[in-house]
Amino acid sequence: MKILKLGGSILKNTFSFVPKLLDEKKLVIVVSAPFGLTDELLKNDINDVFLGNMYEKISGFLGGDSDELRKRVYEIRGEENIEKIISHGERCTSLALKIFLERKGFNAEERLPENIGLTLNMEEQIDLSVSLKDSFNEEKIYIVPGFYAMYNGEVKTLGRGGSDYTATALAYMLDVKEVILYKDVSSLFSCDPKMVKNSVPITKISYEIAEILSYFGAKIIHSQAILPAKLKNIPVRITGIKGGKYTLISKELDFGVFSMSFLENEVLISGTIEKIPRNVKYLDVFQNKANVVVEREKIEEIKSYFSEFSVVEDLSLLVIGGDIDIGKKLLILNALYFHNHNFFVLKDGNNFLILLVKRERLKQIIHIIHNILYTKEEIV
Repeated sequence: MKILKLGGSILKNTFSFVPKLLDEKKLVIVVSAPFGLTDELLKNDINDVFLGNMYEKISGFLGGDSDELRKRVYEIRGEENIEKIISHGERCTSLALKIFLERKGFNAEERLPENIGLTLNMEEQIDLSVSLKDSFNEEKIYIVPGFYAMYNGEVKTLGRGGSDYTATALAYMLDVKEVILYKDVSSLFSCDPKMVKNSVPITKISYEIAEILSYFGAKIIHSQAILPAKLKNIPVRITGIKGGKYTLISKELDFGVFSMSFLENEVLISGTIEKIPRNVKYLDVFQNKANVVVEREKIEEIKSYFSEFSVVEDLSLLVIGGDIDIGKKLLILNALYFHNHNFFVLKDGNNFLILLVKRERLKQIIHIIHNILYTKEEIV
């Protein structure tokens, strides 16, 4: 058995491509909400007009009406729990896909997190100790809404891209052989193609580097989705619905593989710290002195943890990961110094390097590093 995850960016108006992906009689499909629906649920009043439009949009995937789907869509009429509201797109999409596959002759069944015991622990991570095999023991196509789990009996969402996390957590609990994440891009790249036009597709990458890159800005996979797969050595494939190119995330080492990710709008807060903050991107503490890197919008919250502090704004955090030995690191740092780019090395790991750079210089710096790693030239 394997798990397929269908990203919202590929669910725009049809399920017609889905049967072509079903190459086994027993599968689990994790679904996201259709493209843009979560944002619409977040910003609109949930009234009959909105729900009517939502039903028309999702029923369009079926190519016809469904009383069962209509009832599901209207279930949140009058709902005040924002977590339940913004995850409603996934619940409706999972039912719609189940109905679609049944109409195509498949033996399909829906499994909701609230009914199978998909829960979060005290750290608000999916509880991997729960056994779910009894809920998936028949030879069927099982459909599961992603993006949320249960915490103390209430719906709790998993953050943007959380359906990736749902998929790999289920893979761990069900001991599946592979996870395939279907996206609107065919693979992970050496850098965001919007930043570097000649970015190189990455065919394989280790769990460790994928985890670091996703934590520090790579949006192609949820930052918590790597760990469940890594714990049981379950390969994770990122690909598009047309097949062909893909990135395989596994335990293999990153020979000849380099990739970069970044967080563009960061600040550095340094000083005497009174309490250790949570949910910061980088934290370095020695005795009561600390350096904290955090998103610009969290600056006021994090300053409250310090008794004395200084702040440096307009920074970006840049991660280079993969087959990057000390020789390549020296080439990178010397090139940045030669081109008069100020930088600070936050962490020098075995196979990664984390830099703090001026935000206005980020694109230039990325181009220098990318050309060193892939063309051996130092071109801005």
